[in-house]
Amino acid sequence: MPKPLPEHEERRIRQYVEGQSRNREDPDDPETKVTLVQKVASYRLLGTDYDVYDVHMPSERWWVITEPTNLYDQSAFPEYDTAFSFHVGLMMRLWERESEEIEEEKAEQIGAAWRRVQAAREALDSAREAEDYQGIGIKCREALIAFAREHSEAEWLALPETPPKAADFKGWASLHAQALATGRMRRYLSEIADKTWDVAVSLQHDANATVWDAEMLIAATAHLLDVFSTAMVKIKRKPPRRCPKCGSYKLGSDGDIAEVDGFLGWQERDACGACNYRGEYTFKAWEPDPELES
Repeated sequence: MPKPLPEHEERRIRQYVEGQSRNREDPDDPETKVTLVQKVASYRLLGTDYDVYDVHMPSERWWVITEPTNLYDQSAFPEYDTAFSFHVGLMMRLWERESEEIEEEKAEQIGAAWRRVQAAREALDSAREAEDYQGIGIKCREALIAFAREHSEAEWLALPETPPKAADFKGWASLHAQALATGRMRRYLSEIADKTWDVAVSLQHDANATVWDAEMLIAATAHLLDVFSTAMVKIKRKPPRRCPKCGSYKLGSDGDIAEVDGFLGWQERDACGACNYRGEYTFKAWEPDPELES
């Protein structure tokens, strides 16, 4: 027997389904009202939590699966595990698109430097001799300098009274790490910057350089640009909200239509899915519809 759902969780799923099924010509149509919501399964896959709900309406039944939330007609998916498999496949396609968008966002932070890494990769295709591989070292060193130069005037960067010279990649990388991270992550950024620079300079002067050395340096340079750009994206985004009571990231909202002081609007509060925390209600009245008043 499924356990009773917390009130705010049941309300959230009910409102979602009724919103998807709403009859615009008759908002009170009883056929579009949910009669039962029950959770039938929970999964954790690749670090993501999913919940599956069985939702009844007078003439329809739906599987509602999170996260993000979507609903599936039980006449097409009689078993919820089949609907879940379809849901995961659909979400993976969406995440692939989102990951491309994130990569584009990161690429905005490393545009000029990344083009130089791409040029190093292209040069590797035609490299045959040690001096060719040494040239890869030069291109990667130029990519690192370009990266430092791109962010020498970033708004998040605190400059000392005497900033590093333009070609002092290690000096600039240290400043970047100080601004972008704390603790062990800051030390990690500083250390990979120092070591990647040293490898690039070493390859540039290595008369016995091989294709493997060049490939490893290109990979190391690309990794450095990836982690630094990830740190830059992070500081530009708001951190995820946490429950003030238990610290969980499962902090959502619980809201509904309400009337306050004679005004209709939306009333909601924070609700934690990991504990029983409920925040104070906030209310936002709706603007009057001019067409209804005329």
